Amino acid sequence: MSPGPTPTPSGPLRTPQGKCLTVGGRADGGFLQYTQLLNPRNSMSITNTKGLLNMPGQNNCFLNSAVQVLWHLDIFRRSFRELCGHACMEDSCIFCALKELFAQFQYSQESALPPDALRRALAETFCDQRRFQLGFMDDAAECFENILMRIHFHIANNESEDMCSAIHCIPHQKFAMTLVEQTVCHACGATSEPLPFTQMVHYVPSSALCSQAKLMKEKNDQVPNFSELLKRAGGLGDLRDCPSSCGAVIQIRKTLMNRPEIVSIGLVWDSERPTIEHIMDVFKTIGMSLKLQDVFHSVVDSRWASAATHQLVGIVTYYGKHYSTFFFHTKLRVWIYFDDAAVREIGPKWEQVVEKCCRGHFQPLLLLYANPHGSPVNTSTAPRVVTLVSGHKKNVTG
Repeated sequence: MSPGPTPTPSGPLRTPQGKCLTVGGRADGGFLQYTQLLNPRNSMSITNTKGLLNMPGQNNCFLNSAVQVLWHLDIFRRSFRELCGHACMEDSCIFCALKELFAQFQYSQESALPPDALRRALAETFCDQRRFQLGFMDDAAECFENILMRIHFHIANNESEDMCSAIHCIPHQKFAMTLVEQTVCHACGATSEPLPFTQMVHYVPSSALCSQAKLMKEKNDQVPNFSELLKRAGGLGDLRDCPSSCGAVIQIRKTLMNRPEIVSIGLVWDSERPTIEHIMDVFKTIGMSLKLQDVFHSVVDSRWASAATHQLVGIVTYYGKHYSTFFFHTKLRVWIYFDDAAVREIGPKWEQVVEKCCRGHFQPLLLLYANPHGSPVNTSTAPRVVTLVSGHKKNVTG
């Protein structure tokens, strides 16, 4: 591998101008540093897209898909590059491994990069749960979700996972949907206790999407609104008895309390081998944009919700125990397909993505919607130093 920066005797990787960027830390003080060229003309363009290696027996495709999503989400990438201080777990540090991989995305001259360090860190971190272990397949959407939660741990572990208020926490400031569930009886007016919770991914059954789309089309004789479809499909089965036992059966209402800039929709499938007709029906329901005021029963900041429209920018797909990713490149203005080391331009139109997916029987698994007016996190409260988490050691060879 030939990264853009070159080593100097003093240790850091430096540019000809001598500028460097700390992208990961180790408790022994041996910081890994990579170049930050302030003049874009002096650095490799971010449009030089790269694949990720998946050698026989590695089964990296689920991780590769999650990493491509994080790298190509402008809000995540721009926020993450501003963070250096963190709680470090040394050789099993997901923060360090992701930082190093992102630096290679930006500066390496290779067309495909090895995700090995991140794969090992993920396996070590989730060893007790027996998830994401070396050589084994796992779920790409859950990998994406768990990486986000680990980043929260590395940069804001003094805050609760459920209700983190740290303004520098990328997962909670940009991805998390903070919701409150409550039932209000239409018959007697009784209300249940509000139940607050946080989700990184909003999961909906694909079969429910299709059935609700069919019902709505029969009623209105028009293509259903995807945001409304998500609310209806996600609400199926969310019925409760009246909290005051008046006999009424009422729908649970979900209120969105915050303003997420990235909205992740997870599609749950009944089968690993659905018919091509079912796959096509699901694709027909997917909208190019989301209005969160239609996805949930209400949004606390109704003015923001009325103005904000999230656009579809990425999709993770699944077929035959293999994951791959499509992403809309904001600079090239085209959809790009990432299949491990292979990177291919699909074209500017969503219909071209759908056509390829239907030809390959690809099931849409994770949809990424971004607010085009989103901005990086405020890092004023972010940790400034690398702190070793007790009990973790760095392997020293030689």
